[in-house]
Amino acid sequence: MHNRVRIGAVLAVLVGMNVLFVVAILWAYGVLLPGVVAGAVVYARHGTVSFDLLQLPVSWSTVAVLVAGFLGAQLYYGYRRVLEQTRTGRDDGDHVVARIVRRLAMTADVPEPSVRVLDAEEPSCYTVGRFTDATIVVSTGLIEQLDADELTAVLAHEVAHVANRDVTLMTVTTLFLEIADRAYRSARLARRAIQSPGDVSFRGKIALYWFLPLVTLTYVFVAPLLWVFPTVADWATRTLSHAREFAADAAAAHITGRPLALATALSTLSASGRTTPETDLRTTTMQALSVIPSPLIADRVARSIPTPDRPPAGDRRDRLRTWLDGETPSGVPKGDQRSAGTDRRTHPPVAERIRRLQELAADAELEGSV
Repeated sequence: MHNRVRIGAVLAVLVGMNVLFVVAILWAYGVLLPGVVAGAVVYARHGTVSFDLLQLPVSWSTVAVLVAGFLGAQLYYGYRRVLEQTRTGRDDGDHVVARIVRRLAMTADVPEPSVRVLDAEEPSCYTVGRFTDATIVVSTGLIEQLDADELTAVLAHEVAHVANRDVTLMTVTTLFLEIADRAYRSARLARRAIQSPGDVSFRGKIALYWFLPLVTLTYVFVAPLLWVFPTVADWATRTLSHAREFAADAAAAHITGRPLALATALSTLSASGRTTPETDLRTTTMQALSVIPSPLIADRVARSIPTPDRPPAGDRRDRLRTWLDGETPSGVPKGDQRSAGTDRRTHPPVAERIRRLQELAADAELEGSV
């Protein structure tokens, strides 16, 4: 319940930021900049200036229509992105991984996702597509590193993402972060032209040539207003993504009845999932739906699929205790965030996820003993 309230609160913040963003743009270019220019002219001629900044250039009903259109456009383009992602996947046929996913989908009562197994050493598993047409992408490297129960738990985590419609949710919510970030970057064009002229695009150079006064005024007066939007949107998107990961972990534990299997899978994958954080927000969105931050593997269909029948390596509790006490299976200190496979923009710390799964396992044992 606490997680649902948190998710609802974050979504409310994102909607509120969308409303404020539209109002801020209207006010900045419809009131503030015209007022500054007109006020400067009047002051130069008469020595006094007076204009009302506490107004909008349009009616509140028009603002409501513009906000609705802005939100609707994000939903539309976000959904189109999901459709584009869906077209990248296809079913590789009936094999052991697909059969595991089929069983998990039946347990979770969701449409069966297709499965695409790619030939890659990097352990990677993520979901693309829609609720009714999702594809789970798995690398052979992930299958080889996990035992049968761990692989089932990881796939259950992805099925939980499908059941919670997280692909669509995270794709749409990340759109506002992209828009706010680009708007703030555009507002700082004048500064970038001075500090790094080689980084200015062709369109930026045209804007500087034809609209230099407007570009300068935008940097001085509008950029400080727009700074808050990518900052808050990044926090909200990150918080939402973390909440969805915890929810998917809990759902996977419930579906499989083996919370510790997912926990040991996380500890194993965190040691090898040392990816460099991506700066492209679309890539970050995709990585948000993987079990840990992992590279988007190349399209190399696996000719032979490893059999996930390796027995568990030792007692899971002992393995987790060793990992949490200070070292991963590869001997890397758990304080090293990159070694823990954690990109805080998309995923909560692995140690926190493991502790929550341990609590779920303890609660299940307690209920079973009563």
